Amino acid sequence: MAEKILIDTDLGSDCDDAGALALLHNMAEEGMAETVGITHCASEISGAIALKVINEWYKRSDIPIGRLTRYKFLEGEKCTSFTKKTAESYIESHEIPRFEDSVKVMRKALVENTGVTLVTIGMMNNVADLLRSEPDEISDKNGIELVRDSVRCMYSMGGNFKDFEYEEYNIKTDVKSANYVATHFPAPIIYAGFELGCDIKTGNNLKNGSDENPVRKMYDILGGFGFSWDPITAYCAIRQENRFFDKSSEKTISFDDRGRTICTDGGKDFYLVMTAELEAVRAELDKYIR
Repeated sequence: MAEKILIDTDLGSDCDDAGALALLHNMAEEGMAETVGITHCASEISGAIALKVINEWYKRSDIPIGRLTRYKFLEGEKCTSFTKKTAESYIESHEIPRFEDSVKVMRKALVENTGVTLVTIGMMNNVADLLRSEPDEISDKNGIELVRDSVRCMYSMGGNFKDFEYEEYNIKTDVKSANYVATHFPAPIIYAGFELGCDIKTGNNLKNGSDENPVRKMYDILGGFGFSWDPITAYCAIRQENRFFDKSSEKTISFDDRGRTICTDGGKDFYLVMTAELEAVRAELDKYIR
């Protein structure tokens, strides 16, 4: 049975978000996933345009895309290194697309679907704003009620469960949102920590495909390979039982004001533990990053 996936990304500062989307689309093509929405947690429009370009390349243009429109967040050269050229090339031959706000796209997806797995491969601001959202024309439920009724779990790239002094980027960039979600999310959160992907570089199979593939172009900026934090998160969300990763025992997970991970026994959440050799994991991910 295909996993229903609603994915939120900060595509723009690293190419592994693009790799996760390639993996998601190819696993969907094989019947393992159904993507009910993709949202962007940064306000720079080039990120949302790049998502549209990727979706169209993989023949998934029907997937709703949302972008952050409520405030400015994650703008500037560092946050657009993988999206600005893609967007500029696209609008040379297309009108600038219009996108709904990310929270509206999320709310619509949760009204129309149940048993959804939410995936975050960026900061938690969109999810925090979803939880804070009030009843509207989409639904008479507030955000927490929608998540409670329609989401069975969330897989999140965030934290570090090997080095608790490490300030992981997705968390430290918006600690307040990460902690709001950790406190209020009414379903299990499974964290894919920094330690899982930093020793695995994927993207080799992109070199065997078309040089017009926008994901390949994003990887080429980094020499053809990318770290595997986001592909691991997306893979485990789609194949929640697999031979490469196990879940920890039940934990309570939060973060201090610097973004360092706080993890105690007991609770509703988990973190992922790698159970296979690095090369086996790399090969499995690369099957779908193409």
